Amino acid sequence: MSARKRILIVDDDPDFVESNKQLLEANGYEVISAPNGTLGLEKAKAEKPDLMILDVMMASNTEGFEVSRKIPETPELRKMPILLVTGIRRELNLPFGFEPDSTWLPVDSVFEKPIEPAVLLKEIKKRVGG
Repeated sequence: MSARKRILIVDDDPDFVESNKQLLEANGYEVISAPNGTLGLEKAKAEKPDLMILDVMMASNTEGFEVSRKIPETPELRKMPILLVTGIRRELNLPFGFEPDSTWLPVDSVFEKPIEPAVLLKEIKKRVGG
């Protein structure tokens, strides 16, 4: 039997973390979490998750963007898929969205909060199986 895939949720919203933790664990994933980018990077380095779910607005309005740019600089994390799941567009009333970009936003996918559980699960399975 193969080991369960490990998902790291980096988000300062405890309700988002808990609801998605329950969803993912019910679908066979191991879930770890961090309430901010600094701890998220530390946990990513220590725990070597298979995938990261990353918020943008935490301690600052751009914290998630900053974290996403640090991941490729860390050799052992460079290939880890990152799903950016954020409410920044709605929260700041931005007239534009975000797309993955290898320099400015090196993530695999971008989703708006709230995200449908089925959509999140489908994307995770696409990226890491499970």
